[in-house]
Amino acid sequence: MRRLPPSSAGRAVVVLFLALAFAAVLEAEGLRKQAEIQPAGFERNLALRVTKPLVAFSRALHLTTPRHDLQVAIGRGGEDRIDTQVHLTLPPPAGPRPRKPKSAKHPPKPPVVHRPLFTAARPLRVWVAGDSLAEVPGQALERVGGAVDVVGVESRLSTGLTRPDLYNWFTRIEQAPRQLHPKVAVLSFGADDAHDYMAGVPEGRSVGPLGSPSWNAEYRRRVDGVTRELIARGILVVWLGLPIPDGPGFRRSFPIVNRILAGVAAAHPGKAVYVDTWHLLDDAHGRYTAYLRVHGTLTLMRLPDGVHYTAAAGDLIAAQLLKQLGAFYVLRA
Repeated sequence: MRRLPPSSAGRAVVVLFLALAFAAVLEAEGLRKQAEIQPAGFERNLALRVTKPLVAFSRALHLTTPRHDLQVAIGRGGEDRIDTQVHLTLPPPAGPRPRKPKSAKHPPKPPVVHRPLFTAARPLRVWVAGDSLAEVPGQALERVGGAVDVVGVESRLSTGLTRPDLYNWFTRIEQAPRQLHPKVAVLSFGADDAHDYMAGVPEGRSVGPLGSPSWNAEYRRRVDGVTRELIARGILVVWLGLPIPDGPGFRRSFPIVNRILAGVAAAHPGKAVYVDTWHLLDDAHGRYTAYLRVHGTLTLMRLPDGVHYTAAAGDLIAAQLLKQLGAFYVLRA
């Protein structure tokens, strides 16, 4: 193999360096956000020092404009904006209401539930949103059609309720009802929330590691806040639980999130629902399995990462979701 002369090799290194520097200038605001959203520490401080002058130089030469224009064109305007605020407009509940003593002679009659009818001519509007686990069940609901009209499937990789600095779902959940007018919101969060670090914690408070009382309390506050915001707009809230994973790490963390999701849904009977995907996708012995029998056929349910769903699993989750929605609505194709 013929070697490049020293002068040619040097020029190649210079060209490569200049290309990387130019790319860094064009991506300056994205790099700045990546620096901002890192947990506190030496690496974050160093990244902030490096990216601050880079952003100033890029803005001075208006080199940020092409990136902004491209983001707007693909529907991701404001991607580089850093917003850590947990936007919850309703005050927290004052506490449990005192229960009236039950009369043994006159037990209360069960309430009469009026189930609205939805058809293909007047479908039930459903909005699906969340992290990467929201996409496949959302697509499965789209395939159902008929009396169900999926007005949007919004799935954002590596996002959740703990990191509004990455993507602020609280802002989006505030906007979506006005824009999409759903009757049902199907939310899938938690897979990327099952870690210690949490952004947007109220000033003066701190959050301990995942599963600690302080972490659980703050995460419950966010889940319950989102639930109440949507309920106040007349929207039924469906929380999709996290599925049984392959591997010990998630097997410890996912149940922590699931208990909070299920508890919040139970605190809003008739207005929120929890769909247990863990036991929907485990085997007969309660263990992880990549395959389940569907109508007698062994069917692949999970992708190789042991977390994400196949389309068949999405169909199974959608069927279970529709079954639980049957307690609230009559869906007639």
